[in-house]
Amino acid sequence: MSEERPSMLFPLGTILASPDAQSILASGGIDPQEILYRHVTGDWEASMDEDLVRASRKAIEQGGIVVTTWQIGGYTLWVRTDVARSSTIMDIPLDN
Repeated sequence: MSEERPSMLFPLGTILASPDAQSILASGGIDPQEILYRHVTGDWEASMDEDLVRASRKAIEQGGIVVTTWQIGGYTLWVRTDVARSSTIMDIPLDN
């Protein structure tokens, strides 16, 4: 019996990753596709701020920017899908 994987809640559009994000993912041995899959299916990290969780769920339901955060090797990775669902950006904020 095979497990069904959750389906996508919204389209990702064009996927972009900053050099910093790519470096953090590589140094942590993290597959960016797994982060993107979890971003788009609502399987978000437990440490994500509750206000951000509520805002992202509302954005999925009513339209808006979907933002998730991930803790990787002492850094916070941000994954943002725009309102039009035309692009998703993986980046590390400057204050890390």
